[in-house]
Amino acid sequence: MSEDIHALSGAYAVDALDEVERARFERHLAGCTACQAEVESLVAAASELSVLTEVAPPASLRAKVLAEIATVRPLPPLTAQQGDAADEDVTSTPPAPVQAPAAAAPETRIEHGDDLAGRRRSRSARGLARGWRVVVAAATVAVLAIGGFTVWKQIDKDPSRAIADQVLAAPDATRYGARLAGGATATVVRSNSLQKAVIVTSGMSQPPSGKVFQLWLQDATGHMTSAGLMPGGGDQVVVLSGDASHSKGAGITVEPEGGSDQPTSNPVAFIAFA
Repeated sequence: MSEDIHALSGAYAVDALDEVERARFERHLAGCTACQAEVESLVAAASELSVLTEVAPPASLRAKVLAEIATVRPLPPLTAQQGDAADEDVTSTPPAPVQAPAAAAPETRIEHGDDLAGRRRSRSARGLARGWRVVVAAATVAVLAIGGFTVWKQIDKDPSRAIADQVLAAPDATRYGARLAGGATATVVRSNSLQKAVIVTSGMSQPPSGKVFQLWLQDATGHMTSAGLMPGGGDQVVVLSGDASHSKGAGITVEPEGGSDQPTSNPVAFIAFA
């Protein structure tokens, strides 16, 4: 069986084969573990395309993809078939003299001509099939490119989430946690190199009606500086505004809608960076 059949894995994964090609490839697939793994990964990737816009990928995705490109198994190269090589030999050099009775020579020439025509038809058919597979591959690349553009566009729409992912994955990220009333938890993750901090809450109740949760950063003198408002209770991942690299702690208070310049209530939680 031709090695070109491996190149059908992408078209098979996106259901772009006709019945003949599908049956041929499935017979090959039953005994080829490499193609089985490739088809499985391509089908999984295709199924994810429909939900790419719902979740922004981590900021580290691009670097990870670029680092792992070299590990992806490329498609096998298209090599000349024996029939192609035979055609080139026939068309470029005359056939060697045949040591046979004179009466047999015409019959030999007729068989050679038929064989040459058959090989040319076969090569033409293979060329059309290869061209068709190139079109399918180009369409698949276009779909993946559109999906990738949508993902990065989503990141542009939500830059705070991208910043949060960077802080959470930073090599110097340090975590400080606290348990709140009712079993809720709050964890502050700080990266001095990024000068940012992120608060991750779990199980927090909603603020009272007409009130909001406000975040604060405390400096070395004990002064509290507003670090923004939380969108509500429950499970949240929020980037604290301001430079957190020199802060000594972070707090959460209940404030009137719109927030306050300074805390007006006792902290719901205070997390010291020590």
